Amino acid sequence: MNAKQEKSPQLPVEASVAAIRSPLFQKWAIAIAVSGFVALLFSTQFASFGVSYMVGDVAAINIVADRNIALEKGDIKKGEIIIRAGDRVTEETLKKIDAVKESSRSERFLSSIIGIFLFSIILFYAAYTFSAMNIRKFASAPKDILLMGVILVTVLIIVRLSLFVAKSIETALPLIPFYTYLYLLPVAAGPMLVRLFLNSETAIVFAAVISIIAGVFLEGNLGLAAYFFIGGIVAAKGVRHATQRATITKAGLILGGINALAIISIIILSGNWSIKGGVITLIFGFIGGQITAVVVTGVAPIFELIFGYTTNIKYLELARMDHPLLKELALQAPGTYHHSIIIGSMVEVAAESINANPLLSKVSAYYHDIGKAKKPLYFIENMRGENKHDSLTPEVSAQVLIDHVDEGVELANQHRLGEEITEIIQQHHGTSLISYFYHKAKSVEGIKIHEANEANFRYPGPKPRSKEAGLVMLADSVEAASKTIPEPTTAKIRAIVKKIINRIFADGQLDECELTLKDLDAVSESFVRSLSGMFHQRIEYPESIEEAHSKEGIFEGLYTKSPEGKGESEADKGADKEDTKKYWIS
Repeated sequence: MNAKQEKSPQLPVEASVAAIRSPLFQKWAIAIAVSGFVALLFSTQFASFGVSYMVGDVAAINIVADRNIALEKGDIKKGEIIIRAGDRVTEETLKKIDAVKESSRSERFLSSIIGIFLFSIILFYAAYTFSAMNIRKFASAPKDILLMGVILVTVLIIVRLSLFVAKSIETALPLIPFYTYLYLLPVAAGPMLVRLFLNSETAIVFAAVISIIAGVFLEGNLGLAAYFFIGGIVAAKGVRHATQRATITKAGLILGGINALAIISIIILSGNWSIKGGVITLIFGFIGGQITAVVVTGVAPIFELIFGYTTNIKYLELARMDHPLLKELALQAPGTYHHSIIIGSMVEVAAESINANPLLSKVSAYYHDIGKAKKPLYFIENMRGENKHDSLTPEVSAQVLIDHVDEGVELANQHRLGEEITEIIQQHHGTSLISYFYHKAKSVEGIKIHEANEANFRYPGPKPRSKEAGLVMLADSVEAASKTIPEPTTAKIRAIVKKIINRIFADGQLDECELTLKDLDAVSESFVRSLSGMFHQRIEYPESIEEAHSKEGIFEGLYTKSPEGKGESEADKGADKEDTKKYWIS
Protein backbone atom coordinates (compact mmCIF):
# COMPACT_ATOMS: atom_id res chain seq x y z
CA MET A 1 0.00 0.00 0.00
CA ASN A 2 2.79 2.38 0.93
CA ALA A 3 4.64 1.49 -2.23
CA LYS A 4 1.59 2.38 -4.30
CA GLN A 5 1.20 5.68 -2.48
CA GLU A 6 4.85 6.52 -3.13
CA LYS A 7 4.63 5.74 -6.85
CA SER A 8 1.26 7.35 -7.58
CA PRO A 9 2.46 11.00 -7.37
CA GLN A 10 5.09 10.23 -10.04
CA LEU A 11 2.55 9.13 -12.63
CA PRO A 12 1.36 12.64 -13.62
CA VAL A 13 4.99 13.77 -13.85
CA GLU A 14 5.88 10.84 -16.09
CA ALA A 15 2.84 11.54 -18.25
CA SER A 16 3.84 15.20 -18.54
CA VAL A 17 7.40 14.28 -19.52
CA ALA A 18 6.09 11.85 -22.14
CA ALA A 19 3.78 14.54 -23.53
CA ILE A 20 6.62 17.06 -23.73
CA ARG A 21 8.81 14.55 -25.54
CA SER A 22 6.11 13.76 -28.09
CA PRO A 23 6.89 15.10 -31.61
CA LEU A 24 3.48 16.78 -31.87
CA PHE A 25 4.01 18.83 -28.71
CA GLN A 26 7.53 19.81 -29.78
CA LYS A 27 6.36 20.97 -33.21
CA TRP A 28 3.55 23.10 -31.76
CA ALA A 29 5.95 24.58 -29.20
CA ILE A 30 8.38 25.55 -31.98
CA ALA A 31 5.57 27.05 -34.10
CA ILE A 32 4.25 29.12 -31.17
CA ALA A 33 7.74 30.34 -30.22
CA VAL A 34 8.61 31.34 -33.79
CA SER A 35 5.24 33.09 -34.24
CA GLY A 36 5.91 35.04 -31.06
CA PHE A 37 9.30 36.19 -32.37
CA VAL A 38 7.76 37.25 -35.67
CA ALA A 39 5.06 39.21 -33.84
CA LEU A 40 7.65 41.03 -31.74
CA LEU A 41 9.85 41.81 -34.74
CA PHE A 42 7.12 43.27 -36.92
CA SER A 43 4.62 44.71 -34.43
CA THR A 44 3.51 48.33 -34.90
CA GLN A 45 5.22 49.36 -31.68
CA PHE A 46 8.61 48.12 -32.79
CA ALA A 47 8.18 49.21 -36.39
CA SER A 48 7.24 52.77 -35.52
CA PHE A 49 9.38 53.43 -32.49
CA GLY A 50 12.43 51.25 -32.81
CA VAL A 51 14.67 54.11 -31.65
CA SER A 52 14.72 56.61 -28.79
CA TYR A 53 15.26 60.26 -29.63
CA MET A 54 16.94 63.09 -27.77
CA VAL A 55 16.70 66.82 -28.37
CA GLY A 56 18.78 67.69 -31.42
CA ASP A 57 18.55 64.25 -33.05
CA VAL A 58 17.35 63.83 -36.63
CA ALA A 59 14.16 61.79 -37.06
CA ALA A 60 14.62 58.58 -39.07
CA ILE A 61 10.94 58.11 -39.99
CA ASN A 62 7.65 59.97 -40.03
CA ILE A 63 5.71 59.69 -36.78
CA VAL A 64 1.94 60.15 -37.03
CA ALA A 65 -0.61 60.25 -34.20
CA ASP A 66 -3.16 57.45 -34.50
CA ARG A 67 -5.69 59.02 -32.10
CA ASN A 68 -6.64 62.25 -30.33
CA ILE A 69 -4.38 62.96 -27.34
CA ALA A 70 -4.94 65.66 -24.72
CA LEU A 71 -1.85 67.50 -23.43
CA GLU A 72 -1.32 70.31 -20.91
CA LYS A 73 -0.26 72.66 -23.69
CA GLY A 74 -2.37 71.99 -26.75
CA ASP A 75 -3.93 68.79 -28.06
CA ILE A 76 -2.74 66.30 -30.68
CA LYS A 77 -5.28 65.43 -33.36
CA LYS A 78 -5.61 62.02 -34.96
CA GLY A 79 -3.55 61.86 -38.18
CA GLU A 80 -1.36 64.79 -37.19
CA ILE A 81 2.28 64.42 -38.28
CA ILE A 82 4.35 64.84 -35.14
CA ILE A 83 7.68 64.93 -36.96
CA ARG A 84 8.86 64.20 -40.48
CA ALA A 85 11.86 62.09 -41.41
CA GLY A 86 14.92 64.33 -41.58
CA ASP A 87 13.61 67.01 -39.20
CA ARG A 88 15.45 67.86 -36.00
CA VAL A 89 13.84 66.86 -32.72
CA THR A 90 12.99 69.80 -30.47
CA GLU A 91 12.01 69.68 -26.81
CA GLU A 92 8.35 70.27 -27.64
CA THR A 93 8.40 67.63 -30.38
CA LEU A 94 10.02 65.12 -28.03
CA LYS A 95 7.15 65.55 -25.55
CA LYS A 96 4.63 64.87 -28.31
CA ILE A 97 6.57 61.78 -29.44
CA ASP A 98 6.57 60.44 -25.89
CA ALA A 99 2.83 61.11 -25.61
CA VAL A 100 2.12 59.21 -28.84
CA LYS A 101 4.31 56.34 -27.66
CA GLU A 102 2.51 56.16 -24.34
CA SER A 103 -0.95 56.23 -25.88
CA SER A 104 -0.06 53.50 -28.37
CA ARG A 105 1.80 51.34 -25.90
CA SER A 106 -1.12 49.26 -24.67
CA GLU A 107 -3.94 49.05 -27.19
CA ARG A 108 -2.22 49.29 -30.59
CA PHE A 109 0.84 47.33 -29.57
CA LEU A 110 -1.24 44.50 -28.13
CA SER A 111 -3.57 44.31 -31.13
CA SER A 112 -0.61 44.33 -33.51
CA ILE A 113 1.11 41.54 -31.58
CA ILE A 114 -2.04 39.39 -31.55
CA GLY A 115 -2.75 39.96 -35.24
CA ILE A 116 0.74 39.10 -36.43
CA PHE A 117 0.94 36.10 -34.08
CA LEU A 118 -2.34 34.65 -35.37
CA PHE A 119 -1.36 35.29 -38.99
CA SER A 120 1.99 33.55 -38.48
CA ILE A 121 0.62 30.51 -36.63
CA ILE A 122 -2.10 29.99 -39.27
CA LEU A 123 0.47 30.29 -42.06
CA PHE A 124 2.80 27.79 -40.38
CA TYR A 125 -0.04 25.35 -39.71
CA ALA A 126 -1.36 25.51 -43.28
CA ALA A 127 2.11 25.09 -44.83
CA TYR A 128 3.07 22.23 -42.52
CA THR A 129 -0.22 20.32 -42.83
CA PHE A 130 -0.27 20.49 -46.62
CA SER A 131 3.42 19.59 -46.96
CA ALA A 132 3.39 16.71 -44.46
CA MET A 133 0.37 15.13 -46.16
CA ASN A 134 1.26 15.71 -49.81
CA ILE A 135 5.03 16.10 -50.13
CA ARG A 136 6.74 12.80 -49.46
CA LYS A 137 10.22 14.18 -48.87
CA PHE A 138 9.11 17.08 -46.68
CA ALA A 139 11.31 17.19 -43.56
CA SER A 140 8.77 17.01 -40.72
CA ALA A 141 10.87 15.74 -37.80
CA PRO A 142 10.98 18.04 -34.73
CA LYS A 143 14.70 18.61 -35.28
CA ASP A 144 14.05 19.73 -38.87
CA ILE A 145 11.18 22.01 -37.80
CA LEU A 146 13.43 23.54 -35.13
CA LEU A 147 16.16 24.16 -37.72
CA MET A 148 13.70 25.91 -40.04
CA GLY A 149 12.32 27.94 -37.15
CA VAL A 150 15.78 29.13 -36.11
CA ILE A 151 16.72 29.96 -39.71
CA LEU A 152 13.45 31.87 -40.16
CA VAL A 153 13.99 33.93 -37.01
CA THR A 154 17.67 34.56 -37.84
CA VAL A 155 16.89 35.80 -41.35
CA LEU A 156 14.00 37.97 -40.13
CA ILE A 157 16.22 39.54 -37.46
CA ILE A 158 18.73 40.42 -40.19
CA VAL A 159 15.86 41.81 -42.27
CA ARG A 160 14.51 43.83 -39.34
CA LEU A 161 17.89 45.35 -38.55
CA SER A 162 18.49 46.06 -42.24
CA LEU A 163 15.12 47.81 -42.40
CA PHE A 164 16.12 50.20 -39.64
CA VAL A 165 19.51 50.82 -41.27
CA ALA A 166 17.83 51.50 -44.63
CA LYS A 167 15.55 54.12 -43.09
CA SER A 168 18.51 55.77 -41.41
CA ILE A 169 20.46 55.84 -44.69
CA GLU A 170 17.47 57.36 -46.47
CA THR A 171 17.52 60.17 -43.95
CA ALA A 172 21.20 60.84 -44.66
CA LEU A 173 20.94 60.23 -48.44
CA PRO A 174 17.40 61.20 -49.50
CA LEU A 175 18.30 60.80 -53.19
CA ILE A 176 17.82 57.02 -52.93
CA PRO A 177 14.26 56.01 -51.92
CA PHE A 178 13.86 53.83 -48.85
CA TYR A 179 12.12 50.94 -50.65
CA THR A 180 15.10 50.53 -53.01
CA TYR A 181 17.23 49.22 -50.15
CA LEU A 182 14.76 46.38 -49.58
CA TYR A 183 16.12 44.59 -52.66
CA LEU A 184 19.42 44.14 -50.82
CA LEU A 185 17.83 42.01 -48.09
CA PRO A 186 19.18 38.41 -47.93
CA VAL A 187 15.78 36.72 -47.51
CA ALA A 188 16.86 34.03 -50.02
CA ALA A 189 19.52 32.92 -47.53
CA GLY A 190 16.79 31.02 -45.66
CA PRO A 191 15.76 28.67 -48.49
CA MET A 192 19.42 28.27 -49.46
CA LEU A 193 20.32 27.07 -45.95
CA VAL A 194 17.30 24.76 -45.81
CA ARG A 195 18.35 23.18 -49.12
CA LEU A 196 21.91 22.72 -47.89
CA PHE A 197 20.78 20.85 -44.77
CA LEU A 198 17.49 19.22 -45.82
CA ASN A 199 16.09 18.89 -49.37
CA SER A 200 14.62 20.80 -52.31
CA GLU A 201 10.98 20.06 -51.50
CA THR A 202 11.28 21.47 -47.99
CA ALA A 203 13.23 24.48 -49.29
CA ILE A 204 10.39 25.43 -51.67
CA VAL A 205 7.82 25.36 -48.85
CA PHE A 206 10.15 27.39 -46.63
CA ALA A 207 10.70 29.92 -49.44
CA ALA A 208 6.94 30.43 -49.74
CA VAL A 209 6.50 30.97 -45.98
CA ILE A 210 9.39 33.37 -45.44
CA SER A 211 8.54 35.32 -48.61
CA ILE A 212 4.95 35.88 -47.49
CA ILE A 213 6.05 37.01 -44.03
CA ALA A 214 8.76 39.33 -45.35
CA GLY A 215 6.56 40.75 -48.12
CA VAL A 216 3.47 41.34 -45.98
CA PHE A 217 5.29 42.89 -43.04
CA LEU A 218 7.74 44.95 -45.12
CA GLU A 219 5.52 47.75 -46.37
CA GLY A 220 2.79 45.22 -47.24
CA ASN A 221 4.30 44.78 -50.71
CA LEU A 222 3.16 41.64 -52.55
CA GLY A 223 5.55 42.42 -55.41
CA LEU A 224 8.37 42.25 -52.90
CA ALA A 225 7.01 38.91 -51.63
CA ALA A 226 7.11 37.54 -55.19
CA TYR A 227 10.66 38.86 -55.58
CA PHE A 228 11.78 37.06 -52.41
CA PHE A 229 10.00 33.83 -53.43
CA ILE A 230 11.64 33.71 -56.86
CA GLY A 231 15.01 34.44 -55.29
CA GLY A 232 14.49 31.73 -52.67
CA ILE A 233 13.76 29.05 -55.28
CA VAL A 234 16.75 30.06 -57.42
CA ALA A 235 19.05 30.16 -54.38
CA ALA A 236 17.92 26.71 -53.23
CA LYS A 237 18.46 25.23 -56.68
CA GLY A 238 21.92 26.79 -56.89
CA VAL A 239 23.25 24.83 -53.91
CA ARG A 240 21.74 21.47 -54.85
CA HIS A 241 24.38 18.80 -54.15
CA ALA A 242 26.95 21.52 -53.39
CA THR A 243 30.35 19.91 -52.83
CA GLN A 244 32.48 23.01 -52.26
CA ARG A 245 32.16 26.52 -50.84
CA ALA A 246 32.63 28.02 -54.30
CA THR A 247 29.24 26.56 -55.27
CA ILE A 248 27.57 28.96 -52.84
CA THR A 249 29.40 31.90 -54.40
CA LYS A 250 28.32 30.77 -57.87
CA ALA A 251 24.73 30.44 -56.63
CA GLY A 252 24.95 34.02 -55.35
CA LEU A 253 26.00 35.27 -58.79
CA ILE A 254 23.13 33.43 -60.47
CA LEU A 255 20.74 34.74 -57.81
CA GLY A 256 21.92 38.30 -58.46
CA GLY A 257 21.17 37.93 -62.17
CA ILE A 258 17.69 36.48 -61.53
CA ASN A 259 17.02 39.25 -58.99
CA ALA A 260 17.78 41.84 -61.67
CA LEU A 261 15.39 40.16 -64.13
CA ALA A 262 12.67 39.95 -61.47
CA ILE A 263 13.10 43.66 -60.68
CA ILE A 264 12.76 44.55 -64.37
CA SER A 265 9.47 42.63 -64.56
CA ILE A 266 8.17 44.30 -61.37
CA ILE A 267 9.08 47.76 -62.67
CA ILE A 268 7.37 47.09 -66.01
CA LEU A 269 4.22 45.82 -64.27
CA SER A 270 4.08 48.80 -61.91
CA GLY A 271 4.62 51.31 -64.71
CA ASN A 272 6.82 53.48 -62.47
CA TRP A 273 9.99 53.57 -64.54
CA SER A 274 12.89 55.98 -64.28
CA ILE A 275 16.38 55.39 -65.61
CA LYS A 276 18.13 56.59 -62.46
CA GLY A 277 15.92 54.75 -59.97
CA GLY A 278 15.70 51.63 -62.14
CA VAL A 279 19.46 51.28 -62.57
CA ILE A 280 20.08 51.70 -58.84
CA THR A 281 17.41 49.12 -58.03
CA LEU A 282 18.91 46.63 -60.51
CA ILE A 283 22.37 47.11 -59.00
CA PHE A 284 20.96 46.60 -55.50
CA GLY A 285 19.18 43.42 -56.63
CA PHE A 286 22.41 41.97 -58.02
CA ILE A 287 24.36 42.94 -54.90
CA GLY A 288 21.61 41.31 -52.84
CA GLY A 289 22.54 37.97 -54.40
CA GLN A 290 26.15 38.38 -53.31
CA ILE A 291 25.11 39.40 -49.79
CA THR A 292 22.99 36.24 -49.61
CA ALA A 293 25.98 34.08 -50.59
CA VAL A 294 28.19 35.75 -47.97
CA VAL A 295 25.57 35.27 -45.24
CA VAL A 296 25.09 31.58 -46.09
CA THR A 297 28.83 30.92 -46.27
CA GLY A 298 29.26 32.49 -42.84
CA VAL A 299 26.38 30.92 -40.93
CA ALA A 300 26.19 27.45 -42.57
CA PRO A 301 29.11 26.00 -40.54
CA ILE A 302 27.52 27.35 -37.34
CA PHE A 303 24.19 25.62 -38.04
CA GLU A 304 26.07 22.48 -39.11
CA LEU A 305 27.89 22.40 -35.77
CA ILE A 306 24.90 23.25 -33.56
CA PHE A 307 22.30 20.97 -35.16
CA GLY A 308 24.59 18.13 -36.23
CA TYR A 309 23.58 18.18 -39.89
CA THR A 310 26.04 17.08 -42.56
CA THR A 311 26.31 18.93 -45.86
CA ASN A 312 27.74 17.66 -49.14
CA ILE A 313 30.86 19.68 -48.39
CA LYS A 314 31.32 17.61 -45.23
CA TYR A 315 30.65 14.40 -47.19
CA LEU A 316 33.46 15.34 -49.55
CA GLU A 317 35.81 15.60 -46.58
CA LEU A 318 34.66 12.18 -45.31
CA ALA A 319 35.29 10.66 -48.76
CA ARG A 320 39.04 11.20 -48.41
CA MET A 321 40.92 7.94 -48.08
CA ASP A 322 43.08 9.30 -45.25
CA HIS A 323 40.14 9.42 -42.82
CA PRO A 324 41.11 7.49 -39.64
CA LEU A 325 38.20 5.06 -39.95
CA LEU A 326 38.97 4.18 -43.56
CA LYS A 327 42.67 3.79 -42.80
CA GLU A 328 41.81 1.47 -39.91
CA LEU A 329 39.43 -0.52 -42.12
CA ALA A 330 42.10 -0.89 -44.83
CA LEU A 331 44.60 -2.10 -42.24
CA GLN A 332 42.39 -4.46 -40.24
CA ALA A 333 39.98 -5.67 -42.94
CA PRO A 334 41.50 -5.13 -46.41
CA GLY A 335 38.91 -7.35 -48.09
CA THR A 336 36.05 -5.33 -46.59
CA TYR A 337 37.81 -2.09 -47.54
CA HIS A 338 38.10 -3.18 -51.18
CA HIS A 339 34.47 -4.36 -51.16
CA SER A 340 33.34 -0.96 -49.79
CA ILE A 341 35.26 1.01 -52.41
CA ILE A 342 33.69 -1.04 -55.21
CA ILE A 343 30.21 -0.51 -53.77
CA GLY A 344 30.95 3.21 -53.51
CA SER A 345 31.63 3.46 -57.23
CA MET A 346 28.54 1.37 -58.03
CA VAL A 347 26.06 3.39 -55.95
CA GLU A 348 27.48 6.74 -57.06
CA VAL A 349 26.63 6.00 -60.70
CA ALA A 350 23.29 4.41 -59.79
CA ALA A 351 22.30 7.40 -57.64
CA GLU A 352 22.76 9.76 -60.57
CA SER A 353 20.39 7.64 -62.67
CA ILE A 354 17.52 7.93 -60.15
CA ASN A 355 18.07 11.51 -58.92
CA ALA A 356 19.38 10.46 -55.50
CA ASN A 357 22.38 12.06 -53.78
CA PRO A 358 25.49 10.52 -55.43
CA LEU A 359 27.95 11.86 -52.87
CA LEU A 360 25.95 10.68 -49.85
CA SER A 361 25.50 7.28 -51.49
CA LYS A 362 29.22 6.89 -52.20
CA VAL A 363 30.43 8.03 -48.79
CA SER A 364 27.85 5.88 -46.99
CA ALA A 365 29.06 2.87 -49.00
CA TYR A 366 32.63 3.57 -47.88
CA TYR A 367 31.60 3.41 -44.22
CA HIS A 368 28.69 0.93 -44.30
CA ASP A 369 30.80 -2.02 -43.07
CA ILE A 370 33.21 -0.25 -40.70
CA GLY A 371 31.90 -2.45 -37.89
CA LYS A 372 33.70 -5.40 -39.48
CA ALA A 373 37.02 -3.87 -38.43
CA LYS A 374 36.32 -5.12 -34.89
CA LYS A 375 36.25 -8.83 -35.93
CA PRO A 376 37.55 -8.88 -39.51
CA LEU A 377 38.48 -12.59 -39.70
CA TYR A 378 34.86 -13.67 -39.17
CA PHE A 379 33.89 -12.27 -42.59
CA ILE A 380 34.56 -14.20 -45.77
CA GLU A 381 36.31 -11.39 -47.65
CA ASN A 382 38.99 -11.17 -44.93
CA MET A 383 39.50 -14.87 -44.17
CA ARG A 384 42.96 -16.31 -44.70
CA GLY A 385 42.63 -20.08 -44.80
CA GLU A 386 40.97 -20.88 -41.47
CA ASN A 387 37.21 -20.38 -41.19
CA LYS A 388 36.47 -19.28 -37.63
CA HIS A 389 32.80 -20.15 -38.02
CA ASP A 390 33.64 -23.86 -38.20
CA SER A 391 33.99 -23.92 -34.42
CA LEU A 392 30.82 -21.89 -33.74
CA THR A 393 27.15 -22.82 -33.71
CA PRO A 394 24.99 -21.25 -36.45
CA GLU A 395 23.26 -19.02 -33.88
CA VAL A 396 26.55 -17.61 -32.59
CA SER A 397 27.88 -17.12 -36.12
CA ALA A 398 24.72 -15.24 -37.07
CA GLN A 399 25.06 -13.02 -34.00
CA VAL A 400 28.65 -12.16 -34.92
CA LEU A 401 27.45 -11.00 -38.33
CA ILE A 402 24.56 -9.05 -36.80
CA ASP A 403 26.86 -7.32 -34.30
CA HIS A 404 28.90 -5.62 -37.02
CA VAL A 405 25.97 -3.27 -37.67
CA ASP A 406 25.77 -2.07 -34.06
CA GLU A 407 29.54 -1.79 -33.88
CA GLY A 408 29.51 0.26 -37.08
CA VAL A 409 26.89 2.63 -35.64
CA GLU A 410 28.99 3.01 -32.51
CA LEU A 411 32.10 3.90 -34.53
CA ALA A 412 30.10 6.33 -36.67
CA ASN A 413 28.87 8.15 -33.57
CA GLN A 414 32.37 8.27 -32.08
CA HIS A 415 33.81 9.82 -35.26
CA ARG A 416 30.76 12.06 -35.87
CA LEU A 417 30.04 10.85 -39.38
CA GLY A 418 26.61 12.47 -39.28
CA GLU A 419 23.07 11.28 -38.80
CA GLU A 420 22.39 10.27 -42.42
CA ILE A 421 25.50 8.09 -42.78
CA THR A 422 24.88 6.53 -39.37
CA GLU A 423 21.30 5.67 -40.35
CA ILE A 424 22.46 4.06 -43.59
CA ILE A 425 24.99 1.95 -41.65
CA GLN A 426 22.14 0.83 -39.40
CA GLN A 427 19.74 0.16 -42.28
CA HIS A 428 21.96 -1.36 -44.97
CA HIS A 429 20.93 -4.94 -44.05
CA GLY A 430 17.37 -4.05 -43.06
CA THR A 431 15.69 -7.07 -41.47
CA SER A 432 17.09 -9.50 -44.03
CA LEU A 433 17.69 -13.15 -43.26
CA ILE A 434 21.21 -14.54 -42.83
CA SER A 435 20.21 -17.47 -44.99
CA TYR A 436 23.47 -19.46 -44.94
CA PHE A 437 23.53 -19.96 -41.17
CA TYR A 438 19.74 -20.25 -40.99
CA HIS A 439 19.73 -23.19 -43.39
CA LYS A 440 22.78 -24.62 -41.65
CA ALA A 441 20.84 -24.52 -38.37
CA LYS A 442 17.89 -26.25 -40.04
CA SER A 443 20.12 -29.01 -41.33
CA VAL A 444 21.56 -29.52 -37.86
CA GLU A 445 18.33 -29.37 -35.89
CA GLY A 446 16.09 -31.00 -38.47
CA ILE A 447 13.68 -29.82 -41.12
CA LYS A 448 10.95 -29.00 -38.59
CA ILE A 449 12.85 -26.22 -36.83
CA HIS A 450 10.49 -23.92 -34.96
CA GLU A 451 9.53 -20.92 -37.10
CA ALA A 452 10.23 -18.46 -34.26
CA ASN A 453 13.93 -19.31 -34.51
CA GLU A 454 14.09 -17.45 -37.81
CA ALA A 455 14.11 -14.18 -35.85
CA ASN A 456 17.52 -15.15 -34.44
CA PHE A 457 18.91 -15.15 -37.98
CA ARG A 458 17.53 -11.79 -39.10
CA TYR A 459 19.16 -8.39 -38.75
CA PRO A 460 17.27 -6.13 -36.31
CA GLY A 461 16.73 -3.36 -38.87
CA PRO A 462 15.25 -0.91 -39.48
CA LYS A 463 14.66 -1.33 -43.19
CA PRO A 464 16.14 1.27 -45.57
CA ARG A 465 14.21 4.54 -45.36
CA SER A 466 15.87 6.53 -48.13
CA LYS A 467 16.94 5.99 -51.71
CA GLU A 468 20.58 6.13 -50.68
CA ALA A 469 20.14 3.45 -47.99
CA GLY A 470 18.29 1.23 -50.45
CA LEU A 471 21.08 1.61 -53.01
CA VAL A 472 23.74 0.58 -50.49
CA MET A 473 21.70 -2.49 -49.51
CA LEU A 474 21.24 -3.56 -53.14
CA ALA A 475 24.85 -2.93 -54.15
CA ASP A 476 26.13 -4.76 -51.05
CA SER A 477 24.28 -7.95 -51.99
CA VAL A 478 24.82 -7.68 -55.74
CA GLU A 479 28.58 -7.11 -55.49
CA ALA A 480 29.01 -10.08 -53.15
CA ALA A 481 26.93 -12.36 -55.40
CA SER A 482 28.78 -11.28 -58.54
CA LYS A 483 32.00 -12.81 -57.21
CA THR A 484 30.46 -16.28 -57.46
CA ILE A 485 29.82 -16.03 -61.23
CA PRO A 486 32.09 -18.41 -63.18
CA GLU A 487 33.48 -16.78 -66.32
CA PRO A 488 31.30 -13.66 -65.94
CA THR A 489 29.64 -12.24 -69.04
CA THR A 490 27.19 -9.37 -69.38
CA ALA A 491 24.27 -11.79 -69.69
CA LYS A 492 25.30 -13.72 -66.56
CA ILE A 493 25.84 -10.48 -64.62
CA ARG A 494 22.43 -9.14 -65.67
CA ALA A 495 20.76 -12.38 -64.57
CA ILE A 496 22.36 -12.39 -61.11
CA VAL A 497 21.69 -8.65 -60.59
CA LYS A 498 17.99 -9.01 -61.38
CA LYS A 499 17.75 -12.15 -59.24
CA ILE A 500 19.26 -10.43 -56.18
CA ILE A 501 17.16 -7.26 -56.57
CA ASN A 502 13.96 -9.29 -57.01
CA ARG A 503 14.77 -11.36 -53.93
CA ILE A 504 15.34 -8.26 -51.78
CA PHE A 505 12.18 -6.64 -53.15
CA ALA A 506 10.09 -9.79 -52.50
CA ASP A 507 11.42 -9.97 -48.94
CA GLY A 508 9.91 -6.51 -48.31
CA GLN A 509 13.22 -4.85 -47.53
CA LEU A 510 12.46 -1.88 -49.81
CA ASP A 511 8.95 -1.22 -48.47
CA GLU A 512 9.94 1.85 -46.44
CA CYS A 513 12.29 3.58 -48.88
CA GLU A 514 11.43 5.73 -51.88
CA LEU A 515 12.70 3.43 -54.63
CA THR A 516 10.06 2.82 -57.31
CA LEU A 517 9.94 -0.04 -59.83
CA LYS A 518 11.21 2.38 -62.45
CA ASP A 519 14.10 3.28 -60.14
CA LEU A 520 14.91 -0.39 -59.56
CA ASP A 521 15.08 -0.99 -63.30
CA ALA A 522 17.48 1.95 -63.74
CA VAL A 523 19.57 0.78 -60.76
CA SER A 524 19.72 -2.75 -62.19
CA GLU A 525 21.07 -1.54 -65.53
CA SER A 526 23.55 0.74 -63.78
CA PHE A 527 24.88 -2.15 -61.68
CA VAL A 528 25.20 -4.33 -64.79
CA ARG A 529 27.29 -1.66 -66.53
CA SER A 530 29.51 -1.16 -63.48
CA LEU A 531 30.11 -4.87 -62.89
CA SER A 532 30.65 -5.57 -66.59
CA GLY A 533 33.39 -2.96 -66.54
CA MET A 534 35.01 -4.61 -63.52
CA PHE A 535 34.85 -8.10 -65.02
CA HIS A 536 35.85 -7.12 -68.55
CA GLN A 537 37.82 -9.68 -70.55
CA ARG A 538 41.58 -9.35 -70.73
CA ILE A 539 43.94 -10.60 -73.40
CA GLU A 540 45.92 -13.71 -72.55
CA TYR A 541 49.56 -12.72 -72.32
CA PRO A 542 52.26 -15.22 -73.44
CA GLU A 543 54.00 -17.10 -70.64
CA SER A 544 57.51 -16.11 -71.73
CA ILE A 545 59.19 -13.38 -73.67
CA GLU A 546 60.36 -15.94 -76.23
CA GLU A 547 56.72 -16.67 -77.05
CA ALA A 548 56.08 -12.97 -77.26
CA HIS A 549 58.85 -12.52 -79.80
CA SER A 550 57.56 -15.46 -81.81
CA LYS A 551 54.72 -13.25 -83.03
CA GLU A 552 54.79 -9.87 -84.64
CA GLY A 553 52.79 -7.21 -82.84
CA ILE A 554 52.66 -5.11 -79.69
CA PHE A 555 53.50 -6.54 -76.25
CA GLU A 556 53.51 -4.27 -73.19
CA GLY A 557 54.46 -1.31 -75.36
CA LEU A 558 57.19 -3.17 -77.34
CA TYR A 559 57.09 -3.63 -81.08
CA THR A 560 58.09 -7.27 -81.62
CA LYS A 561 59.27 -8.91 -84.81
CA SER A 562 59.89 -12.45 -85.99
CA PRO A 563 62.85 -14.23 -84.34
CA GLU A 564 64.40 -14.97 -87.69
CA GLY A 565 65.06 -11.28 -88.09
CA LYS A 566 64.24 -11.38 -91.76
CA GLY A 567 64.60 -8.00 -93.30
CA GLU A 568 66.13 -6.54 -90.12
CA SER A 569 69.23 -4.45 -90.15
CA GLU A 570 71.86 -4.58 -87.43
CA ALA A 571 70.59 -1.21 -86.19
CA ASP A 572 67.07 -2.64 -85.81
CA LYS A 573 68.39 -5.59 -83.81
CA GLY A 574 70.33 -3.25 -81.55
CA ALA A 575 67.25 -1.11 -81.04
CA ASP A 576 65.23 -4.19 -80.05
CA LYS A 577 67.81 -5.07 -77.40
CA GLU A 578 67.73 -1.56 -75.99
CA ASP A 579 63.92 -1.62 -75.83
CA THR A 580 64.05 -4.98 -74.07
CA LYS A 581 66.38 -3.63 -71.40
CA LYS A 582 64.17 -0.57 -71.00
CA TYR A 583 61.20 -2.75 -69.98
CA TRP A 584 63.26 -4.94 -67.60
CA ILE A 585 63.02 -7.93 -69.90
CA SER A 586 66.17 -9.91 -70.63
